[in-house]
Parts: sequence; C-alpha cells; structure tokens
Amino acid sequence: MNSRILKTVFLFFIALNFSCKQNKSEATLAEYKYADQPETISCDPAIDKLMKEALYSFENDMLNQYDPNGKNKLRAYRTFVNKAVANRVDVANMMSKHTKAVFDVLKTKTELWDGTTLNYNSDLVKCLSNNIQDKNLKTTFDALVSTNSMNQQLFGPALRSNTSYTRDIYLQTFLALDYYYAKMLVLDFAQIDLEANEAKQQTNSKIDFNKKPQLAPKRDLQSFKTSKPDDHAGHNH
Repeated sequence: MNSRILKTVFLFFIALNFSCKQNKSEATLAEYKYADQPETISCDPAIDKLMKEALYSFENDMLNQYDPNGKNKLRAYRTFVNKAVANRVDVANMMSKHTKAVFDVLKTKTELWDGTTLNYNSDLVKCLSNNIQDKNLKTTFDALVSTNSMNQQLFGPALRSNTSYTRDIYLQTFLALDYYYAKMLVLDFAQIDLEANEAKQQTNSKIDFNKKPQLAPKRDLQSFKTSKPDDHAGHNH
C-alpha cells in the first residue's frame, strides 16, 4: 500500500512539474483590445480568445494598409489576398504594436508552427479547415494537406479565384495565421520601427483603434451567397 501511495505521489509531482514548465514556456497577452467585439471561431476554449484577438488585430492592420480612407473590409481583403498570393505583403511595415504583442503569444504555441511555417496538421488548423464554408475550396485545402503539399504558393491560386474569404470567419482566421503572422517568424524585429507604424496608422485612420471595424451587414452577406461569382475576382484594376 505504501509503495502504491508513493508511486501516486511521485507521478503527481511529475505531472505538476511538467504543467508548470509548459505554462512558463507559453506567454500570455496583457491586453485584449477586441474583447467586446463579436466572437469569431469556436475550436478550442484554450486558444479561441487569442485567435479572436489575432484576427481583429490583423484586420485593423489590413484596413489601415489597404483601405485607410474607406475602411471597406471586403476591398481590403481582396487587395491583401492578391498581394499575399504574390508574396508582396510588407508585414514589417504594416503591423501595429498590438499585433506584435499578439504574435509574441502566438509564437509560444509550439503546436501551431512547423519551423518557420504554419503547422497545417495542428488541431487548430484542422478545425479551421473543417469549417471552411466553400466546398470546392475546402476540397482543395484538404487534398493539399493530405498529400503533404500544402503551402502558400499552391493554395494561393484557389484562394485568389474564390471570394468566400470575405465572409468566412474560419477562412479569415487561417489567412491571418498563414499569410500574416507566420511571416513574422522570420522577421528581425530589431530592424522594425513599430512606433513609425503606429504613427502611420494614426495618420491614415480616423477610427478609434480600440474599436474593430464593423462586419458587413447581414444583407450584404446574403447577397454574396445569392449573387453570381465575380468574374473579375482576384484581379487588380
């Protein structure tokens, strides 16, 4: 009996020690600027809150970079996707200090990353892909992942020719992770002037930075579902 008790106590302390080490290795976000905004994905309660913050902070940067005057989220998304697929997104010069803080937490979530790229086989990415609304895009995504061929260049053409990212919160979260935050894994932050980025955002924007630009009204979302595909989607004019 004593031997069994000692063994139980020993295992308990091993588990406690492992848990403490794991918690110390993962950073936490000091400020959630978008906590009062509508909820986004529902994949894992342990990380959903952070993913919500990551998406809204990304969208704030994107709007200030690609449509600072109109604040049209659909237009900004189209521009971002076109540039992201062509690998022409200047992440270093568009990210805010809050986005950097979010990234500092994201990068400690080791299961999310495979070296300097997003881990497409992580539980979170699997949840995002399982909830992609467009069936054709989801089929392409799943096929690339299942054959270990998934990367930004191969998925890009299918993404650019499909406008569902303008209304799919799970796909938007994937875009933020793979085409924005993952790019930060290789940046030299000593060479990035976040203060200049903040000043530029404030110059280009009259919105309150504590507020997330509103999502498209429901009637606009419905029009996307019922309207014909945009023959010019994915092209710059």
